Amino acid sequence: MDILDNVPTNNEKVIYTSATLKKGIEELKNAIGNISGKAKNNDLHFVSDLIKPNDFVVLVTPIDSAAPKGRMIMPQQLAIRDIIDRNGVAIVTKETELEETLKSIGKEPALVITDSQVFEKVSKIVPEEIPLTSFSILMARYKGFLDTAIEGTKQIDKLEDGDKVLISEGCTHHRQCDDIGTVKLPKWLKSYTGKELDLEWSSGTGFPENLSKYKLVIHCGGCMLNANEMIFRMNSAKTQGIPFTNYGITIAYMKGILDRSIKPIF
Repeated sequence: MDILDNVPTNNEKVIYTSATLKKGIEELKNAIGNISGKAKNNDLHFVSDLIKPNDFVVLVTPIDSAAPKGRMIMPQQLAIRDIIDRNGVAIVTKETELEETLKSIGKEPALVITDSQVFEKVSKIVPEEIPLTSFSILMARYKGFLDTAIEGTKQIDKLEDGDKVLISEGCTHHRQCDDIGTVKLPKWLKSYTGKELDLEWSSGTGFPENLSKYKLVIHCGGCMLNANEMIFRMNSAKTQGIPFTNYGITIAYMKGILDRSIKPIF
C-alpha cells in the first residue's frame, strides 16, 4: 500500500507535505505565500500612494565608488517597481544630469526622489514648487519608523563634546573611501555640530542590546532588514530613552531641508 493512501486531502488550513517523497512542496510554498500576502498591510506603499497614473517621477541616483556595480540598490528598485505598478513614469538620472533632465522631459514631475548623499545639491536644482524627498525618507516610512526618525533629529542640536553616537548599518559590505556611514556622515556631523563626538559603528546583525551609553542612534535606511527587525531596533532605542533616526533624515535635517523633504508625505 502506498504511504500516501492514508494521508488526508489538503484543505484551506492543512497542507500535507513530504520532503522525502517530494509531495506537496509546491502546495506548501503557495500556501505560505498566500499567508504572507494576507499578513501584509494592503495600504503599505513605497511611493505609489503619493502619485497618480501617468505622473512623471524623477529618481536621482548617483553612481560613485560606493554604488553597486551592475545593479540598483533596493530602495531604487522598490521605487521603480511601485511607480510602474501605479502606471506612472519613472525617469532615472544622475545628479550631474538632473538639471538638463528637468528641462527635457516635457512636463513638470509630480515628485523628485533623490539619494540622500546629494540632497543638498539636488534641492538647489529642483524648483521649490516641485515636491522633493529621498529614498531614505520613503524607506523609513515603508519600514514604519518615520515619525520616530524625524523626532530623533532634534537630538543632533543637543550633542556635546565626547557624546557617544552609534552609526548602525543593517548590511555588511566592503567599505569605500567615500562610504556614507564611516566617512561622509561623520564629516557632516562634525561640521554641523562643531563638536568632537565619540562615534561608534555596528553592522549586520551586530546591533547592540544595551544602548544606554549612546546619546543618539543613526541607522541606515534598513533596506536589507525586514520591517520587524527595524521596528525592534527602533523600540530597543525608545525603551532605553535613546533618540533614533536614520541617515537620510539626519542629512536632510543638517542641510536645512527636512521640512521640504517630508512635505510630500504629510
